[in-house]
Amino acid sequence: MKKPILCLSFLLLSACGLMPQASPPLTQHDLGGGFRTLARPALPLRTVTVSSTPVVAGLSMHYRNATDPTTRGVYAFNRWAAPPATLVDQALTRLLPVEPTGRCRLSFLLSDFILEIDAQGKGSALLAGTLRLSLDGKTAVFKRIVDVRVPVPKVEPSAQAQGLRDAVIALADQTSAWITGDIEQFCKQQ
Repeated sequence: MKKPILCLSFLLLSACGLMPQASPPLTQHDLGGGFRTLARPALPLRTVTVSSTPVVAGLSMHYRNATDPTTRGVYAFNRWAAPPATLVDQALTRLLPVEPTGRCRLSFLLSDFILEIDAQGKGSALLAGTLRLSLDGKTAVFKRIVDVRVPVPKVEPSAQAQGLRDAVIALADQTSAWITGDIEQFCKQQ
């Protein structure tokens, strides 16, 4: 009688070691708040919209390592709280106040939103895409390719989120400077 109980106890104890461990909790990242305090003077724009290419349309947080430059990696337990285009749209809407009497519409096509890791193991957040200004929302009158890179102190998802927040602020600075001047006069109602 003791032998079967002893064997059963041994089997139960050894089975506990074979059970898969619980996965770490999923962490969601966004670009944070406080953008309103960084707002610039209103631009003569009716709207600001952001869309994205399919590669950055989901919630995955991507990285690219220089040792494998053609492969996009994905962090397993970290996700964006919303699709990157939505996060950039929310931030730009606060950073670039619009003047409803403006004639132009600004659209930004987000083509990359990634952490790039160089051969020395240092990272930089990359926000890339195309800015388009149009009168009717369809035909681009002015177009500009942007490629904003911000170094990050660590190669990890939370540093990536902070780096991309800083990249969106830099994008707003570049966009405001681009529109101010001749383009601004073009976009004002006549």
